[in-house]
Amino acid sequence: MSNNIMLDNIKETFTDLISFLKNPVDEAGPELSAAKKFKTLISLLIIEIPLMVVLILLISGLETLGLVDADNHKILDMIKSSPVVLLLLLTVVIGPLIEELIFRLYLRYKNNYALHFLISIVSLTGVRNEQKAETFLISFWKKRYKYIFYFSAVIFGLIHISNFEFSYTILLLSPILVAPQIILGLIIGYVRVRNGFVSGLLLHSFHNAFFIGIPLFFMLNDTEELNVENSFYSIKIEETNDISIPSIQKNYPDSIVYKNVSLKTTLTYLLNTNDILLKTNDKEMLDQTLHLNFKNKSKNSSQTKSIALNQLAKSYDFKIKKSTKATEVWNLEVVNPALLLKYKSNNNAYGNMIIINPEGIIIKKSKINALIHALIPKSNKMILDKTGSKDNYNITLETKDFESIKKQLKERYGLSLVKQKINLEHIMIEFQKPE
Repeated sequence: MSNNIMLDNIKETFTDLISFLKNPVDEAGPELSAAKKFKTLISLLIIEIPLMVVLILLISGLETLGLVDADNHKILDMIKSSPVVLLLLLTVVIGPLIEELIFRLYLRYKNNYALHFLISIVSLTGVRNEQKAETFLISFWKKRYKYIFYFSAVIFGLIHISNFEFSYTILLLSPILVAPQIILGLIIGYVRVRNGFVSGLLLHSFHNAFFIGIPLFFMLNDTEELNVENSFYSIKIEETNDISIPSIQKNYPDSIVYKNVSLKTTLTYLLNTNDILLKTNDKEMLDQTLHLNFKNKSKNSSQTKSIALNQLAKSYDFKIKKSTKATEVWNLEVVNPALLLKYKSNNNAYGNMIIINPEGIIIKKSKINALIHALIPKSNKMILDKTGSKDNYNITLETKDFESIKKQLKERYGLSLVKQKINLEHIMIEFQKPE
C-alpha cells in the first residue's frame, strides 16, 4: 500500500513539474505539510537521479573518446585533497546555500531584493515615480518570467563549466558538459517557486550528498601507497579496487597518468616489454590496480620511465631479473598501407591516450607500439611491431576473441598478424617477501 502511495506521489510530482517547466509562473503551490514537502523532495530525487546518471554516462563516453579529461575536474580534485568533514560541509551545506542565494532566491518577486532596492531608489524622486516603476517592473516580471526562470537555470549550469580545464573542445562541448547542472537548475527552480526557498536548498543539498558521496565512497577505499614531491620529480600512487571506472593510460614525454591500471601493465610500459614476457613470484601483487601520477621535473625527459620504475621498485620492494628464451610470437605487419593511412592521426598535440575496457581498445594519437601493448593482455599472445611505422594513429577495436581481432586489423586497418618463433628477453619481477 505504501509503495502505491509513493508511486502516486512520484507521478503527481512529475506531472506538476512538467506542467510548470512548460510555462513557469511566479506562483507558489498549495500549502503543504512538512511531511508532504519531504515526500515531494524524495520524489524529485527519484526522478532526477536516473536522468543525471544517463548524462554522466554520456560525459564519461566523451572522456573515453579522449575529448574530456575528467582527471582535471575541480570537484574530483576537491574530493581527493579535502578532509571528508570539510568536503561535506562545502558541498552539502555552504556551496548549495551560496548558489541558492545567488541563482534562485530572486525567482519569487517578493524576494527579489535587487528589484525592491531599485524601486526604493526611484521612490526618492516621488511617490508617483515609485508607483510607475513598481507597476512597470511587475508587468515586465509577469510577461517575461519564463525567460527569467530559464535564464537562471542556464546561467547556473554554465557557471559549472569552470570545473573543467579550459580548452576550445571543452567550450564546444559545454552544452553537454553542463546539461546535468542546467536540468538540476530547472528542477530546483521549480521546487523553490512552488514550495519555497528552504525546499530548493534541501533538494540541492540532497543531490550533492548523493553524487559527491558515491565517488567519495570509492576514493575512501583507495589506499595511498606513495606520495613524494621534490625538485626532480613528483609521484603519487594509490591502490584501488574500483571496477566501475575504465582503465586509462596517458603517456607524455615528461609524465605518466594512469587510472585504474594494474601494476603489471604499468611495468610492461616502463620496461618496454609486454604481459607475455613479464613473469612474477607474486601474481596477486602484480595484478594490483593503481592510480599513478608521475611528473619528471628535470629537463631530461628520457629519464621519465627509469625514475618512475625506480620509485615503483622501492615502493613495492621488487627486483628485476632478465633471461633469453625461444618464444612463439605474432608479427604485426602492414599489408594495405593505403587503408592504414586513413587512420593516421593529424593531431600532433602533446601526449597520447590508451583506453582499455571489457569491450575493446581505443588508442588516440598513439604509435603502433601502444596498440600492441594494449593487444597483448587482451589476446594473451606475444605480438611484435614489424610495421616500421613511426606515425601516430587513432584505432578502435572490439576484443571478443583473437580471430575477431585479426579480422578487424586486416579488414579495417590493413594490418596482418603472422606467427613466428624467435629468441626473446623474458623479465622476472621478484618481490622480496618478508622473512
